[in-house]
Amino acid sequence: MPDTIQIVTKDSFEKFVSRSLLPIMLVFYSQKYPSCKNLMETIQALEAKYRGSIQFGLVDADQQGELTGQLGIGGLPSILILNGGRLCANIGGNLPLSHYKHMLDRLLSENKPHKKGLFGFLKH
Repeated sequence: MPDTIQIVTKDSFEKFVSRSLLPIMLVFYSQKYPSCKNLMETIQALEAKYRGSIQFGLVDADQQGELTGQLGIGGLPSILILNGGRLCANIGGNLPLSHYKHMLDRLLSENKPHKKGLFGFLKH
């Protein structure tokens, strides 16, 4: 993985999200599932295309079960798209690269400033 894709843990999540000035694509994965391994190629391609426009993060769901549960992640792989600390999309499964590109292009074209919401989607 490129070092521009950050590993996110329960301890680093809040800081990662609150300090990012860019929209975030947060990928939840497990080494156990082939579909997760296949998704990593897609994520690397997206990171290369959107470097500097989108912040990418990876959460190892096997090691970060508490965070995964707090965020309501069920199946793997799962992707959260966040902007300004707010949830924009929750995507389950491994979709074609074109689907993710379309979604990210749309998000970037809207270019609406978002207030820094403090994770209203977290389960307490």
